[in-house]
Amino acid sequence: MTESSWPGRGREVVPHPAFPPAPAVVSQRALGAAEPFLAVAGIGAWMYEPAQGELWWSRETRRIHGVADDYRPTRDTALAFYPQQAREAVAAALAAASAAGRPFDVEVPIDRADGRTAQVRVRGRVGEGGVSVQLLGTVEDITDRRETAARAAAELELRARTETLLRDVIAGIPAALSVYDADERLILVNDMYRDILPGNRSLMIRGERLADIIARKVEANHYQPEIGTDDPPERRQAWIEDYLARHRSPDYCRVFHLSNDRWVQASTALSASGNIVSIRTDISALKRAEAELRRIAEHDSLTGLANRAVLMRRLADRRPGEAGLFILFDVDFFKAVNDSLGHGAGDMLLRMVGRRLRRAIRTGDTAARLAGDEFALIVTGIATPAAAAAFMARLMARLRRPLRLGSTRYVPSLSVGVTQFGVGDGRSADELCANADAALYEAKRQGRGRHVCFDAGLAGQVVRCSRLADRLRLAIAGRQVLAALQPQQSLVDGGILGFEALARWHDDGEAVPPSEFVALAERIGMAQPLGTLVMDQALAGFARMLAAGLAPGRLAVNVTTAQLLAEDFVETVRRRLAAHAVPPDRLEIEVTEGVLLDRSIGRIGQALEALRSMGVRLAMDDFGTGYASLSHLTSFPVDCIKIDACFTRAIDNPGDRGLIARTIISLGRELGLDVIAEGVETPAQRDFLVRHGCTAIQGWLFARPMLPDAALDWLHRQGRERPARRFGILRGGRWPG
Repeated sequence: MTESSWPGRGREVVPHPAFPPAPAVVSQRALGAAEPFLAVAGIGAWMYEPAQGELWWSRETRRIHGVADDYRPTRDTALAFYPQQAREAVAAALAAASAAGRPFDVEVPIDRADGRTAQVRVRGRVGEGGVSVQLLGTVEDITDRRETAARAAAELELRARTETLLRDVIAGIPAALSVYDADERLILVNDMYRDILPGNRSLMIRGERLADIIARKVEANHYQPEIGTDDPPERRQAWIEDYLARHRSPDYCRVFHLSNDRWVQASTALSASGNIVSIRTDISALKRAEAELRRIAEHDSLTGLANRAVLMRRLADRRPGEAGLFILFDVDFFKAVNDSLGHGAGDMLLRMVGRRLRRAIRTGDTAARLAGDEFALIVTGIATPAAAAAFMARLMARLRRPLRLGSTRYVPSLSVGVTQFGVGDGRSADELCANADAALYEAKRQGRGRHVCFDAGLAGQVVRCSRLADRLRLAIAGRQVLAALQPQQSLVDGGILGFEALARWHDDGEAVPPSEFVALAERIGMAQPLGTLVMDQALAGFARMLAAGLAPGRLAVNVTTAQLLAEDFVETVRRRLAAHAVPPDRLEIEVTEGVLLDRSIGRIGQALEALRSMGVRLAMDDFGTGYASLSHLTSFPVDCIKIDACFTRAIDNPGDRGLIARTIISLGRELGLDVIAEGVETPAQRDFLVRHGCTAIQGWLFARPMLPDAALDWLHRQGRERPARRFGILRGGRWPG
């Protein structure tokens, strides 16, 4: 601001209509009289007379500028309080006011004498006194007001930004949010809550009470299938009251299944102000994942039927007085299908059986696949033997219908065991399984492809089997199952080829057939400890023969699938050989064809290869009785095949004349394998085997199975006899009488 910028300097001032020319000029005395009244309002007065160059400040004006009461300002010193930008703003305001003939009003900063910056409001007008120009006005310190206004503006801005942020957060929360006040009236709800169900927007109205909102939702069937208009009014009202009571509790948490098949988890929090914050989280994906996991856990992946756990639970939880059938199935010759047509065809057969079983039952019944080719049904509503017989006739006819496995037409055959349950039946699930299993076993014994119903006769067998199983466990633990050794005679030179280890068990002095207790051990999961016990005892007896300087040949030990699948089986064999100081090449492991058809053949093959790399020989036992293809003889490191006793006995049958035995011998010779015939009991059988080039024989004609000590004595006696009499050496193609 320059001197010429002040009105009255350098140009003529046009009078303002609001201030007509007055003969009297405002005096300092008049302003001084008004000064106390202005000071009360914190307003200072000032006056400038350009003609005299005099500037007058009131005491409040001096206080605002931070100067002493005796300070005498001049135009230049007054202007010095204003920063350059403020001077220009005042000059512009004065010029505009002078040109328009009106008062001016401007807010600018000043630099106080004490160094502080203050915001002031300067107001004034141009007053006239003849040719003299007079400027007068007021100054007011508005620093506190401006700061308060700035803080208020900042607070408003912060509040607006916070509200915007809160709205964004509420809108962005991946959950449905609603807030009710202390009177349970809706005060806030986000879009996700409004859209959680069709029609929900029209029900979530701000200001509405929670009870009214929930009642309208129930009427709209939003909570079906849990509650809806199909339920009686009293039940709906009770449900609403229960809902409100839970909603008001501090630890409220609940899962709702909504009518659009969505699942939400509801929880609430009570604020200090009494507001109720309610959150609904959509857990539909989690629920679907849980359902899928439950389906996987409870259903067979191949057939879609229930699994064993579900079946046993359903069997155990049958209602009192519920009558029906519990049925067990085995697919006959399933391993033959796998081997001849491939595992894909076997899986297809299992799926077809599962589909037929599913179609044969009604809602409330249960169809399950237990394992492998084993299936089961729980069929309710059948209370009489006649109804059971009729149902089984229909079921067996359905199961036997031909089907196609790829390009092959196949007629399924199933062995079936049936047991009936009904009113007053106190049998447990395990007892029902044991009964059905006994009937299934009997169906197989009778020739397969049939069903057998559990009856009193089979009940005795079940009792015996259960008692025998308990005693067998004790016998194995007490090492009461013994290993007998049966010699094998070479048909090449008449010498001892080796011994086969055979399990023997006497229960209370009564001999139990190996075919019974070995099969029982497999059924009760004791095949592995039984096999290990027999192998250990046989190796101990064989080791004593070696220590005595005798020539016992090789020791053949039969092993089961359970042993071969045990992770430590190969290491167990290695340790037992070392413990008894028996060279690995003296041991021959025998496996049946059924072992090679197990679905875990990969692991079994690895175990066999590991045994072979140790030097252990491998033999296929009971060759021709299973369903393995001839490829197994080349796929696995087999050294020997054994002719089953049933084919050896057929040598004496006029209708057979040893055809199968002769074929097996020829096959073994072509493949370079040793062939041992089991069950040789007559000279005619021996002569037949000699003529056709069998490697060795084993049977009562040569020697019966003996306990290790007796076998040792027998081998000693053979050594004291002359070779010709001891072994009956072949002379001229005939055996001496």
